[in-house]
Amino acid sequence: MLRNLYNMFGFKSYRFWLYFFCCIFVYGCTGVPDKLKTADRLIETSPDSALQYLQHISPNLYKSPSNHAFYDLLLVRAMDKMLIPLKSDSILDFSLNYYLTHHDNKQLAICYLYKGRKYKYELHYDKAMDFYFKGLDIAQRTNDNLLLGRFNLDMGDIYLIQREYSLARQKYKLSFYYFTKIKFQPQAFYSFLNIGRTYHAAKEYIIAQRFYKKGVNNAADSLERASVLQEIAINFYDRHQLDSAMLYFRQVINYPYIGNNKAVRYSYFADLFLDLKQIDSATLYAKKALNFYPDYVTQRECYRILTNTAFLKGNIRQMKIYMNQYVVLSDSVRKIESQTKGSMVDSIRSSTLELMKTKNRTGYIVIGLLFVFIMLVLILYIFLKKRNAIKIQMSEINSQQQNIDNRKKALIKYSETLIQKIETIKSKQLAERKKASHSEKEKMDRKIYEEILNLNDIKIFYNEMDIILNNLVSKLRTRYPTLTTKEIIWCCLYLLHIPTTDINLLLDYKEGSLMKMKQRMAEKVDIARVIQLYDLLNNILAE
Repeated sequence: MLRNLYNMFGFKSYRFWLYFFCCIFVYGCTGVPDKLKTADRLIETSPDSALQYLQHISPNLYKSPSNHAFYDLLLVRAMDKMLIPLKSDSILDFSLNYYLTHHDNKQLAICYLYKGRKYKYELHYDKAMDFYFKGLDIAQRTNDNLLLGRFNLDMGDIYLIQREYSLARQKYKLSFYYFTKIKFQPQAFYSFLNIGRTYHAAKEYIIAQRFYKKGVNNAADSLERASVLQEIAINFYDRHQLDSAMLYFRQVINYPYIGNNKAVRYSYFADLFLDLKQIDSATLYAKKALNFYPDYVTQRECYRILTNTAFLKGNIRQMKIYMNQYVVLSDSVRKIESQTKGSMVDSIRSSTLELMKTKNRTGYIVIGLLFVFIMLVLILYIFLKKRNAIKIQMSEINSQQQNIDNRKKALIKYSETLIQKIETIKSKQLAERKKASHSEKEKMDRKIYEEILNLNDIKIFYNEMDIILNNLVSKLRTRYPTLTTKEIIWCCLYLLHIPTTDINLLLDYKEGSLMKMKQRMAEKVDIARVIQLYDLLNNILAE
């Protein structure tokens, strides 16, 4: 055989062997260097070590474009794992352009993933989704479950931010499936937790709580446990179960955190203290939240809390400063929310892909070009029309939300004024109350409420409550004609934040009777649980 090779090349034997070993040497040089392989293995388990390892390697050592592209991509992956922002596109773009021309599907998909993440971190969600869709198409050809899980997890995050809860839930379920398939516990845990967050965002708090309870049992470390406890606390807070929310916030407040989770905890904690009228604590935690890299939404909420606390303290100058910050941040949030939604990006992308397939099928270049032009104009028209419709819709939603916020503020102010009036009257009666028996004090309290709220004249009371509570009485009487006068009065007193003991006094209820009344009322309004009454009343109030 060697003789045949020798005759074929026409070389003497030493020349043939020299050529043979040169080929082997050149082939070996084109392979991936061991140092880069080592860094690749370290990224998932020890990203800090991988980053340090890469930073001590001079990229000039790898002059071949393939190794250069691989080195740059490893560096981007390690930085992302360590939450270090990528300040320049140049590193990633070199790798992206290389793998585009050399058709390495897996590495190209990874480039698209991190390109999308860069835009996601910069809050350019429409651009991020464009890269995610491109990368996901390619990743599906590789059958790489880890990569597919990451694409779906990131896309679910954007859908959740853009309030497309059903689409977000689909993506999180897919990511959970892919991560579970390869037993990648941390990402599977957060995918499962995020499914619960989609239900919470959609105000399906009970379903969300089920996911969170399972998450507590599956948490593998303190970071994961902190994440799920934080969501449980927020879920209780948004359900207006303030005692439970306080219990969980106190548990999680000093847990370890990643990203802006600390800011989120402090922000909600501050809001909780504001609801409990603990103004100093609300101010303290709102200011603390601003020191832990909050996102725009969290910053806005902090300045809303600080505006309210400054107002309650009578510090008008400081209130104006906080209010200006709140307005600026609200504008920024509105700009982010006005971006093209992920579903629209998908629609445009799908239309474009279909257009390209049609173009490839046609054998007539002129007809194909004309078809592309017409389709692009049509897509642009539809896009602009839908974008304008979305803008109008968002404007209406913002206007409605503003009205709801104004009503809530007015109600809070009225409730505070009401309580202040009651306390003022009680302070004037202080000497008389010291001498009075328990029953006499109750009579005095009842008389105060009857005079302030006109409870002796039910028509006047109903009219005042309709004015204050956005026609709540009229809506209840129209929709639920079987409700009794006491039940309607309870609805009003609950929304006015009247203490339960005073409600029992005014309605002549003993301990336990109020709960029975709520149970009867829940049956009349056709809801399963008493706790849903509170959501029902708040929804009617917000209409």
